[in-house]
Amino acid sequence: SLRMFRCLDPSSLNSATPNFLRAFWAELRNRFGKCAWNYQPFKDGTSQTIFLGWADINQEHVIPISLTYSQRAIVSGIHFGEQFGEPIDETSELGQQLKAATDKAYQRRNSPDTKILQVPVSSLYRSLAPYSGQWFEISPDQHPVSLLKIKIRAFDDIDANAEFLRVSSYLMDILSVETNSLFWLLVQEDGQDIASDMESKNSAYPEVNTFVSDEEWMDDLPNCNGYLLISSQAIRFLDRILSKNELSADEENFIRSCHHFHIARQQDALLHDRLAFSGEQNSEDGATTLFLQENPRFKSTSMLSRRAEEIATVLYVSTIEVASIIGSNPSEKCIACDQEKYKISARVVDYVKKYLVLEEGHHLIKVFKSHYRKRSKYLHAGVVLNDHSYTGTTIPRLEPSSDSGVSQKTSFSVANLREWIGYMLRQQLKSM
Repeated sequence: SLRMFRCLDPSSLNSATPNFLRAFWAELRNRFGKCAWNYQPFKDGTSQTIFLGWADINQEHVIPISLTYSQRAIVSGIHFGEQFGEPIDETSELGQQLKAATDKAYQRRNSPDTKILQVPVSSLYRSLAPYSGQWFEISPDQHPVSLLKIKIRAFDDIDANAEFLRVSSYLMDILSVETNSLFWLLVQEDGQDIASDMESKNSAYPEVNTFVSDEEWMDDLPNCNGYLLISSQAIRFLDRILSKNELSADEENFIRSCHHFHIARQQDALLHDRLAFSGEQNSEDGATTLFLQENPRFKSTSMLSRRAEEIATVLYVSTIEVASIIGSNPSEKCIACDQEKYKISARVVDYVKKYLVLEEGHHLIKVFKSHYRKRSKYLHAGVVLNDHSYTGTTIPRLEPSSDSGVSQKTSFSVANLREWIGYMLRQQLKSM
């Protein structure tokens, strides 16, 4: 095969390798007009090779491309041809072009262009207050829409769009934790008839970077004049992750825990946010009639909400399992019995005690132990968390797997889990 990849300085391998590949694909698009894929990746550990698939770069035939690696996540070579195809002659025009693209990408790997991309983002009912960091800006639009602008380091427009989608998902996950709300990128057809409990024209924007004043808040929504507020540490954390090529292990784990929280919040919304306030009417006798409408985002998914409570619970509890990894010591096994000295469940309980500031024996410790045990049974033994047979008449049945020993419609509040766990993550972010 034609091997064209300059060996990198070992001290710069971790930071250079991801950028090199992105720069290389952009250079192929620049030279050949396209770089489309029949992407079928697989790894052969014996030969330390990752076959990527077949690239279409406007040649007569697609080109098989594979990578070799010297150790995990460190690429040592890039190879063209031979995988179910003809080898590429290094002296041919195509071979020389590929060589030149490789050299150019290597030279550019640490100097991507800075591009600014903007997209509307919607939450459930309210816009975010205006915020400005070094790498991003948030501007309120008509409730519940905000404009998200991010600086992206990229090698061409296609690379910039992909990077924007990747990092904007981080931002929305963290914003969800910061506000206990739900966020999504808004495409054109999503903007129709979005329910909101606010009238933008009646409320002035807060000043830029108006941070939440009560960092101990747990329920409701942090807001100023109806606009959602976030913390100063969230701004710093978002800037940090947007400015770096590689995240630390703790940063990655925190972002993953926020992702669990945000996905749980999506399921949670199917239960608690299907109906939105749409107005009120005062009658002559002093009575007030409130009007509710179904949020159009959930009309097509309402039929799927039957199991949303279980899925939200599992994901909320999984959130603190991931978050509890941060700052913890690796589990050790007892030499005598080969059992872990420090179980994951104990780590989760210690996390809850730390961030909810609970003394041993507090009833919430028992609650979280119960939730964690149920989550494990749900995932590993298929035990159903909720009894969905209730039709208006209670029919008690024995159920050994429940805390009470009998069937229950529900034994937990998803809204409480959201509030407790969102609070813990916000407290943890202060030390990140």
